[in-house]
Amino acid sequence: MPDLIYPKNYELTLIAQELMPRLEQDRPIFQYFPTETLDTGILMWEQEDDWTGLQYARGMNGQPTRIKKLGGKRFQMQPGFYGEYEFINEEEMTMRRQFGTVNTPVNITDLVARSNARLLGREVDRKEALLWTLMTTGTFSVQGPTGALVHTDVFPLQTMTPTTPWSTRATATPLADLQALALLARGHSVNFGTGCSIWVNQTTANNIVGNQNQNDLAGRRLGLGTTNNLRDVNTILTGDGLANFNVYDQGYKDETGTFQLFIPNGKAVAIGQRPAGQRIGEYRILRNVNNADFSAGSYSKVIDHVDDAVPRTVEVHRGHNGGPVIYFPSAIVIMNV
Repeated sequence: MPDLIYPKNYELTLIAQELMPRLEQDRPIFQYFPTETLDTGILMWEQEDDWTGLQYARGMNGQPTRIKKLGGKRFQMQPGFYGEYEFINEEEMTMRRQFGTVNTPVNITDLVARSNARLLGREVDRKEALLWTLMTTGTFSVQGPTGALVHTDVFPLQTMTPTTPWSTRATATPLADLQALALLARGHSVNFGTGCSIWVNQTTANNIVGNQNQNDLAGRRLGLGTTNNLRDVNTILTGDGLANFNVYDQGYKDETGTFQLFIPNGKAVAIGQRPAGQRIGEYRILRNVNNADFSAGSYSKVIDHVDDAVPRTVEVHRGHNGGPVIYFPSAIVIMNV
């Protein structure tokens, strides 16, 4: 069989560097947890302790009081080690043969590129699913091929559970619940008022707009008109200095073909605003020995089994080592609504 033409490993890396920002730009979770690469083998970050106390009085001719140095906490977590590959088999390569020739190379660029794009998409979906799971539950657990847990951790995120679920439209109190949410900012350098964004799926958004409680949201009006959509609801909330709702109804199909929402029904994720707009976290991709120079970042490889296997196959590989980092867990509130 003639030699094959396909993108080399470094070319696949360049393609991924171009495609990754496009794949992430329309996924809101990466606004809060952008992907960063770091040349280290472990996830580690630090958080400064809260500022406490008031300035001491010195008094005339008095000596100033020395205060305690501010400390901090160091957090450390093992990264997840992710990777998979896709075969290009003999039939696919044979069909690329140029009939009537002997030594003309067979171009399988489209097959390798398609496999690489699929693997890249699965990597982005994995990161997004992990982050939304963490944002809606406070933990994440990723299973390996045998079902055993291979990457898991728990973060101390704030939670709140309204007395009445928002799906009980006649008596639910989403307006009062958001007023209670705003109070959770006390003692933390975060804004859960107008600087806060709450992410829900479409089902939860429908329950908010369809609220029938005249003592709560359904009793509020914009002028003489009724509240008919989420934009109207957000206008009311902004006027009261409260957080606004955003709808994200995306997800992924699991291996059985079942669609899984990133934000489940009955969940709302409130992401507060830091005083200087600091990012609250990131998804770090760490050093990986599967890269030629042991560099940080995802690896991409094309392995051609031309001399060591019959039938001949080509493997397209992609993977990464990494996981989430949260600098300010108090800026996130999991709402069980």
